[in-house]
Amino acid sequence: MKTADYKTRWNLDTLLSGPDLEKVSLYIGNKEETVSFLESVSRSENMNEDTLSDFSNSIRQIESLESFYYCLTTEKGESSLLADVYSRISALKTRLLHIRFNLAENLFNKDRQEKGVLPIRMTEKDLFIGQLRSNKINRKEDKNTRLSKEKLRGLQYNYEQLRNQLNISIHAGDGEKTFTFGEASYMAMSHSDLKVKTNAFKSLNKTLEKQRERFAAIYGQMAEIRLNEYRVKDIHFFEHSLEQNGISKHSLEAMWAAVDECSAELSEYLLVKAEEANKEKLTWHEAMTSTQDVHLEFSVSDAVDAISKSLERIDGKIPEFIHHVITNGWVDLEQRKEKPPGGFCAPFLSEGESRISLSFDNSLESARRLSHELGHAWHFKQMRAFPSLNFSDETFEMTAAETASILFETAFIDYVIENTKDNRTKKAILGWKIERQLNYLMSIRGAFLFEKSFYELSKTENIDAAKMEQLSLQCQKKAFGGALSEYEPYVWIKYGQFYQADVPFYNYPYTFGFLLSAGLLEKSKIDEDFDGKFLKFLGETGTLPLEQLVKKHFAIDLTESDFWIRPLKNMIKDIDQYKELPVHSK
Repeated sequence: MKTADYKTRWNLDTLLSGPDLEKVSLYIGNKEETVSFLESVSRSENMNEDTLSDFSNSIRQIESLESFYYCLTTEKGESSLLADVYSRISALKTRLLHIRFNLAENLFNKDRQEKGVLPIRMTEKDLFIGQLRSNKINRKEDKNTRLSKEKLRGLQYNYEQLRNQLNISIHAGDGEKTFTFGEASYMAMSHSDLKVKTNAFKSLNKTLEKQRERFAAIYGQMAEIRLNEYRVKDIHFFEHSLEQNGISKHSLEAMWAAVDECSAELSEYLLVKAEEANKEKLTWHEAMTSTQDVHLEFSVSDAVDAISKSLERIDGKIPEFIHHVITNGWVDLEQRKEKPPGGFCAPFLSEGESRISLSFDNSLESARRLSHELGHAWHFKQMRAFPSLNFSDETFEMTAAETASILFETAFIDYVIENTKDNRTKKAILGWKIERQLNYLMSIRGAFLFEKSFYELSKTENIDAAKMEQLSLQCQKKAFGGALSEYEPYVWIKYGQFYQADVPFYNYPYTFGFLLSAGLLEKSKIDEDFDGKFLKFLGETGTLPLEQLVKKHFAIDLTESDFWIRPLKNMIKDIDQYKELPVHSK
């Protein structure tokens, strides 16, 4: 592999209509015509196999359009045109759900009269009918419930627009300048100059304080819509999330019980870091922004090489896949102000491709993010598009989604540590690794506790911005075991995951995926057939609940706390190693 082959700008021309917004509009127009035809046919109560296939294909095409929209948001373009694109895609998705509801209702009425049973040898039409009869398509879903999904997407868009329109004034060393939310967030958490980082953090929070009521109103409306929907379906608000993630309450409780058991030993790292800083305790900002002085730089070539080598032991096909991704325009690594903080991997399942977006700045952190998103792309590559009347977000559990990506990044970090000879640098990278893991276990748990508490309280009272801040601080304190001196009042604004329209509780699946991936990574070291099992596990995502898939392919019972304890004990070993490593170089 040669550095010259590594493209840092993705190619969108080969997907759908290409990035020209006028052509995108025409492409959407064609899909609108198809959906109108499907609506008219669905009213006849006699959709044949061809029209059911057209319906299934339309779902896949709308999903690709949705992914394409997220790619376009990182490009320079007219915001009003993008807004129109988003609105039309959301409307198409709602219309398809409405058609599907009508089909399921017609089939239900027909079954009541004929007591229909699927034949032993199923055609594609029989497969679709089976899906319509399944629990994945809830017959109780009425017009108001479908409209609520559209309202949630509108509120997510409102949050994103409000956030993206913020102007944050920051003194960055060469005078005061104005930055976007994404730029300010990056500076507040990742800037190399501690003074600039601190200024950015304070300025960002000051700006959010002025806008907190508007953000609180959006979040409160989203919670109200969901709670009304759950009342209609007569389910507890958290049952829906567990079902979406393919796990039982027992598995989640077993995971949190294991974290609680190891909490005191895990928190010891925060006390060690405070002692190194001559402080009694760290603040949230200090704990969440690595104080490690990591003297490592990665070119794109270095990062790709290290990521590939770290994963070839798990599956020899992965390095070849990574080379294909980088050289065929799947990845955009440019730094642009239009990009959101962090990164994403947008799937195009029907096309057999993905697109990865992140701002690569030659740091270890950006190399880690690249490995994480490549894990998503590897997962998507195994998930062949198959005939279905379900949208992927109805069957693709986040708990599964975060497993491959976090496994990739953990393997990469471990490889870097193992191949670093200088003790000072090794200690710094090890500390950085521990801090990332504590984020999964503590910060994300704080977000989970906040959201769960918010929904519980919202059933009986209105919660304003001040109460939200108070609730967030209480939940963080509990999640960190009181190990910090100060906590962050605006996590509920900064984390866009809280405002995802289609995914409530966009938090604990990261912890679940992190610990599951850590357990599977350990298993890969002793199981000679792991690569084949892992590929089947990824490829069958959505066909069975995650809990059942893990038991099927790895013989692991996720309701047993022993499985969750093992990766946590490995973390404690890392903390012990960190304390023992000398700070001087060899």
